[in-house]
Amino acid sequence: MNLLTLLQNILSVLSSAMLYPVMILLVVAFVWMIITMGGFVSEFFERKRHTQQHDPNEMIKSFSRDDLIRFISQEIQSIPSCFREYFKELALELKKDKSGRAIRIEYLLQSREQKMVKSLDTLRLMIRAGPTLGLMGTIIPMGPALSALSHGDLEKLSNNIIIAFTTTVVGLSIGIVAYGLSTVKNRWINDDIKNLEYFTECIMQREE
Repeated sequence: MNLLTLLQNILSVLSSAMLYPVMILLVVAFVWMIITMGGFVSEFFERKRHTQQHDPNEMIKSFSRDDLIRFISQEIQSIPSCFREYFKELALELKKDKSGRAIRIEYLLQSREQKMVKSLDTLRLMIRAGPTLGLMGTIIPMGPALSALSHGDLEKLSNNIIIAFTTTVVGLSIGIVAYGLSTVKNRWINDDIKNLEYFTECIMQREE
């Protein structure tokens, strides 16, 4: 056995061994995507409900005119979830000494914005990982399928072709759904960041 044949056999074994992990990852990613879609729908209706109840600009202006700490303690459930944790942390900062307050609040705001943007990382990963796993699941069975074709084993050929087609469909579905969710959530996050910055600026001006 020459070196080329040895390398071909090693790569063939490695490629075949990757088929089941790829299929498992595709199933896990698909289940995760369904769960993510459920959370997305829930967030959509929550945002829609709060938008109908309160105009964002008017809500922020009312916060800047009212006592923030008292408002949060009484109205926390009516505040959109994306603002609740930030408002609580901001209220704690406002209770502290004024020395260095502006720097601390700026750091708090930037940390919150970074956390909001970071929440899209998994979706962005799935945009690439889904189709990539689907492509791997398509190519890996093609070797055994061609081998089965050369030996006239139609059952083995059909089984490998089915695996190749189904993994492609699932992988592309994951990528498409992840791209759609990422696009909409990115727009939501940009709006939230804009509102948080406006709200924080109103609070800082009032405190001055």
